[in-house]
Amino acid sequence: MQILFWDIDGTLIRTAKAGLYAFCLATEELWGKPVDITAIKAAGMTDNYIARQIIRSVSGREANSEEIAQLCCRYEALLQEQLENRKGLVLPEVKDILSRLQGQTEYKMLLLTGNSRQGAEIKLKHFGLDHYFDFHRSAFAGQCELRVDIARSGLEMVCSTWGDPRQHTIYVIGDTPHDVECGKAIGAYTIAIATGGYSAAELANCTPWWVVETLPPAEAFLEKITAARP
Repeated sequence: MQILFWDIDGTLIRTAKAGLYAFCLATEELWGKPVDITAIKAAGMTDNYIARQIIRSVSGREANSEEIAQLCCRYEALLQEQLENRKGLVLPEVKDILSRLQGQTEYKMLLLTGNSRQGAEIKLKHFGLDHYFDFHRSAFAGQCELRVDIARSGLEMVCSTWGDPRQHTIYVIGDTPHDVECGKAIGAYTIAIATGGYSAAELANCTPWWVVETLPPAEAFLEKITAARP
């Protein structure tokens, strides 16, 4: 069995920073202060970590877990409107690849993302991609702030659902060094795509299994991952 863990932002879609703008609006509602969006590091980060950065920037202190949860909850409530207000897109070859793999029992299509489950569902439904993925067995931010912890929870899900992960081929597909790092942490083949905020050269420095400027056509993608099987 081949298990594909996909990142969302910068890998499957671009939202034109709809998520960050939703966070900014939520912060202004809850804290009464504007956010300097340019000072927030978002690429490859979890929703919880982004919320922590924002609260630190507007309060001058570290956030507690209740404050982070409250900000993330309000962000999720505002996200759909921001997606509708901004011109995002599905990245090249994504739909063709997902369509090609969908329904083939040999491939399991999961998510490994810094988004919360609700945030991920809102984004992917908006772009018509939600039906390709098994949300019940995917790995989301939850209470985690680090991508490596999310990856480990994803590996645990693989173990509990399909048994010994060494009997399967696991891939982590993303657009940042954090995706490569968390893929390596669980022994996955890492596929780095330079469609987010990092160049192919920068991603290559992280030594992923495969690095590309953009996703190739479905046939070439399928041929590459099939060749990785032991």
